[in-house]
Amino acid sequence: MRSLPLAVALVVFSIPFASGAEFPRFEPLEIDPHIGEVCYAVTTADVNGDGKLDVVAVSEDAVIWYENPSWRKHEAVRGATKRDNVCIQAHDVDGDGRIDFTVGAGWKPPDTAHAGTLQWIGRDAAGEWQVHPIDYDEPSLHRLRWGDVKGNGKKQLVVAPLQGRGTKPPNWDAGHEVRVLVLDVPGDPAHPHWPTEVADASLHTIHNLQLVDMLGAGRDQIVLAAWEGVYRLERSEKGKWTKAKLGSGDQESAPFKGASEVKVGRLADGSHYLATIEPWHGNQVVVYTPPKQDGALWQRQVVAAPLAWGHAVWCANLDGDGDDELIIGQRDRNPADAKAPRGPGVFAFDPRPSADGLAFERHAIDDGGMACEDAVAADLDGDGRIDVVAGGRATHNLRIYWNQPR
Repeated sequence: MRSLPLAVALVVFSIPFASGAEFPRFEPLEIDPHIGEVCYAVTTADVNGDGKLDVVAVSEDAVIWYENPSWRKHEAVRGATKRDNVCIQAHDVDGDGRIDFTVGAGWKPPDTAHAGTLQWIGRDAAGEWQVHPIDYDEPSLHRLRWGDVKGNGKKQLVVAPLQGRGTKPPNWDAGHEVRVLVLDVPGDPAHPHWPTEVADASLHTIHNLQLVDMLGAGRDQIVLAAWEGVYRLERSEKGKWTKAKLGSGDQESAPFKGASEVKVGRLADGSHYLATIEPWHGNQVVVYTPPKQDGALWQRQVVAAPLAWGHAVWCANLDGDGDDELIIGQRDRNPADAKAPRGPGVFAFDPRPSADGLAFERHAIDDGGMACEDAVAADLDGDGRIDVVAGGRATHNLRIYWNQPR
């Protein structure tokens, strides 16, 4: 394996203190040079039960997993779901001890009149993959996550469309709101009707979400990025959903507004930050830090711009210093006169203390070889170092970036 050039640039804020941990280098391994027209989404899971995390991805017409450590390609299904597959999550849906896949398909923007399709894909007694439809009637299905939002020790499926029914460009906030749904696995998971409740129906253009227990409540909250900003949805023990606005989003841009991707990062002192791309499908890497006063919005800072079509965000501790780094995927090249790395690619932003609270130092994991549509971070080889996986849109490829000491 050869190393990518490692470009380093200070971003927006000066860094007055010495580095606490040396940032690693990343060695790329291309495990699929052409997964399809688009690698829409990536994740990791122990698909074959050997104790190693495999890489899982969806293209426009296939669900594929790559076996660790040979990275042999296995097609779970091809042509068995409605084109295009846009999102995937791994979870043991039927409780048989084997990983299943939950997939959102029928992705056809900007169609907000017809429903996408929701399904889970599991193995029968002979080990053959079977597609099980789930009743779903929302247009532009875009993202799904598994988490325990009810606090009952079981995971629920949270599904979010991108746009509300019947909305149209460019004023995506005019018209019906997005319905964020929470589905319970029924006694017979193969039955298409899953018990469903509405977590929220008040926002527009929800591009992504994460399920995480930010509050130490013993249940996950839904953190999401929308046209109106960044929000947290929480379900009480009695089943009531409440919504709290955390970040403003970019409300000055046009025609798109708000926030796009979102992830929650954790610092060594136990505090959190929020990482987003702004506005929707935007050109800014934005970080929010907790407010100084209760009830106030989190403090917004732009840590990198321009960034041509940021489209993936992940937070993980890459250098072992206790702070989560911010990982950003970029789909297009930056303007020729931009001072930032050219892109497209995958970049990491290392948080450091500064006189103003928090600063970030940018490192290039891949500058030019990955038109990143989605990215995920996990320790794939068991060495205690967090690696990065990214899938490309225009580059059509799937890569692992091995975390190596300098």
